[in-house]
Amino acid sequence: MVRKRKPTFEELIQMNRKQIVEDKKQMSKIEEKIEKRMNDSLNR
Repeated sequence: MVRKRKPTFEELIQMNRKQIVEDKKQMSKIEEKIEKRMNDSLNR
């Protein structure tokens, strides 16, 4: 059984950066939805 080598610190940082970018995209989408909802309920 071949054990996968542990990622180096730099690799971990890169992986985390990608994840953070994805998370930010998700967050902005969610924020847009929330804002839209708020506006909709205000306009009623």
